[in-house]
Amino acid sequence: MKKISILLLHLQHGGIEKQTVNLANTLCGHYSVELITVYSMGKKPAYPIDPRVTVRYLIDDKPNRAEFKAAVKRLNPIKIIKEGIRAAKILYLKNTLMKKAIKGLDCDTVLSTRAEYALLLSKYAPEGVNTITQEHLHNDSEKYVSFVKKAFSNIDRLVVLCPWSGENFSGWLRDNKRIKITEIPNILDTVPGESAALEGCRIVSAGRLHPVKNFSSLIRVFAKIKDRIPEASLTIVGGGEEEGKLREEIKALGLGESVTLTGMVSADKVKEYMLSSDLYIMTSHTECFPMVLLEASSVGLPLISYDVPVGPRAIISDCENGYLIPYADEDVMAEKAASLLADRDTLRRFGKQAKAMSYNYTEEKILPLWKNILG
Repeated sequence: MKKISILLLHLQHGGIEKQTVNLANTLCGHYSVELITVYSMGKKPAYPIDPRVTVRYLIDDKPNRAEFKAAVKRLNPIKIIKEGIRAAKILYLKNTLMKKAIKGLDCDTVLSTRAEYALLLSKYAPEGVNTITQEHLHNDSEKYVSFVKKAFSNIDRLVVLCPWSGENFSGWLRDNKRIKITEIPNILDTVPGESAALEGCRIVSAGRLHPVKNFSSLIRVFAKIKDRIPEASLTIVGGGEEEGKLREEIKALGLGESVTLTGMVSADKVKEYMLSSDLYIMTSHTECFPMVLLEASSVGLPLISYDVPVGPRAIISDCENGYLIPYADEDVMAEKAASLLADRDTLRRFGKQAKAMSYNYTEEKILPLWKNILG
């Protein structure tokens, strides 16, 4: 049986992490699969991992950025020195141990989930190992493009998640005569038998409470929706660094009784929140191929998102399973959402179309694409 090694940062909550686990669970019935993970984070994996998948942690620790910032904020010199030394040690081990793991690979194929690991693969992958990198991010800055050109210089294949990413990378890497570019979308681990009832005015969104997810915009959009539909509610599922800021914004707009921040919850709980909702809204500044839109569609939720490059348009067909909104146009997003919640026939038609679309991303559809390149 051929062996596949997959390189990733950690196994806690996140789109890359969820998709990597889905992929490993799919491949392990056909290949020997190993996850080589930098940080243990001191926790069990956030997502269920098939027992046939081997997990190897390189560092039994986690980044201490929060602890270092707290020490600086408190002007505690002893703590600053202590956490600074710890941070330097963790960074040294992160790079050194991943390099060592790559040099010692005994697999047929290695898959990188981050460009920084692709750079190490380009330099240190053993002769005869098939090298693949998969990009989960969208970034067209000059700095990023320059970095991936270097990182992918000695990689056999790049897997992109949607056609628009493929077009971008084909242009950026046109001078790279080695790399092949293949489109393989994310895998949806399951399409639930049940679907959202779509009988109310409950809006849901999920993700890390991080600036890139732009939940501040969603809260402002919701305030406009509530002006038209007083009974509407919003649930934001997830935790992160912006929780305090978002709570203040919710309070300032007088939405405390209508907006819920759940904090970090399990994957099963995310599904429960989606099943009890009527509309999914995404306001991210940028997305590559958002798993959360697939998960929402799999329970029959209509979808609304800003039309940011490159991910949402790969999943949302405008006026069929939801709406694509010009970036940052909060008035149009609020108007479309309110109109959809008021039009039960269209809401349910969109939900039915969303569910049907989600079957395009099941294991039966996606596994053959991976087998084509893994052999």
